[in-house]
Amino acid sequence: MKILVTGASGLLGRAVFSELSCCGHNVVGTAWSRTGEGLIKVNMMEPAEIAACVARVQPDCVVHCAATRKPDVCEHDPEQTERLNVDAARHVATAAAEAQAWMIHISTDYVFDGTNPPYAPDAAPNPLNAYGQSKLESERVVCEVSADFCILRVPILYGQVESLDESPVTVIAADLLAGKHGPIDNWATRYPTHTVDVAVVIRQLIDHKTKDPAFSGICHWSGDEPFTKFGMAQIFCDILDIPKDTITPQDTPPPGAPRPKNSHLDCTRLESLNIGRQTPFAQGATEAIRPFVGGE
Repeated sequence: MKILVTGASGLLGRAVFSELSCCGHNVVGTAWSRTGEGLIKVNMMEPAEIAACVARVQPDCVVHCAATRKPDVCEHDPEQTERLNVDAARHVATAAAEAQAWMIHISTDYVFDGTNPPYAPDAAPNPLNAYGQSKLESERVVCEVSADFCILRVPILYGQVESLDESPVTVIAADLLAGKHGPIDNWATRYPTHTVDVAVVIRQLIDHKTKDPAFSGICHWSGDEPFTKFGMAQIFCDILDIPKDTITPQDTPPPGAPRPKNSHLDCTRLESLNIGRQTPFAQGATEAIRPFVGGE
């Protein structure tokens, strides 16, 4: 199958590109600032470039990973956020529909307000910040434009990073390594999810679609271990052999863009199809930071 992955140089896109390529699919990726072998340079804010890329590749499936994902950045630049998260999704969906390609659109648990978890795919969204609102709007434009799509919502991601600041999870390790041992968020419950697990789920979704062409709609995937960022920091302390008494919990909502307290995703729909993979957090976290730890 020929598959186009947008944002293939990003944290999730790299994992998706690798997983699908290793499984024998003909995979082409798009990138902007970090192009390389198998990647086409495409500005996701330019509709003509998106349309030309899809027309050139003629994919059977488009996996749309490209997005801006930092809530605090999105909160301060809503216009740029809309262009990257909403308008680009519309243009990708339009081009995919014209190519008669199935579209998998990556969204987020931040479409929910975190007051009534776990959230099923049909739960009523109520985003608290500009990032969550933009991703909800992106879901709506995909639904409007495309008749053949899958929206896959995922939570906070981590994995094989190019730098420790690439994921909010590995940022915690970076701060510990730098000796920044101040208060750490112990208010919001997160479900850190490995990018390779999401990539495997996407590969399984594509396999399922070939067997059941009518399959579509909204799906959720998530890690199954609840942590606050303070809880993740404690795991990183164990990995890095840093005394846990050097860190302290912050039990009030963190500063910056408002976050949901617990936006745990219900993954029952995919689990019922025998779709899914969940890497234990301690294992995934160890592997993610190993290249950045001296002597490893």
